[in-house]
Amino acid sequence: MMTENAAPLEIERSLIGTLHLDGLDAPYVNLDQQPLIHSRLRVGDTEYAYESSIPVQGHSAVLPEAITQFQSEGRQVLIAERSDRYFIYLA
Repeated sequence: MMTENAAPLEIERSLIGTLHLDGLDAPYVNLDQQPLIHSRLRVGDTEYAYESSIPVQGHSAVLPEAITQFQSEGRQVLIAERSDRYFIYLA
C-alpha cells in the first residue's frame, strides 16, 4: 500500500547503499521496515517522487534500461525495495 502523505519520508544518507545491475550502479534503500510505501522520499536536500515499481523477480531486463533512460533525461534515480518489489523514485 502506498501513502500520499504531505511530508516525504526522510531517509538518512547512511542508509543509502548501492544496487548493482549488469554493470550499472544505482542508489538503493531497503524499506522493508516501513509499514507503507511513501509517494515521496527525501535524502538530505534531494526530494524524490515515486515513478513506478517492478517485481524483484524478473527485474534484470527492465530495471537497468529504465534507470539508463531516466539518467539520460537528467533525472536522479533512487531505488527502494520493499517485500518483493523495487520502487523507482526520481528527483
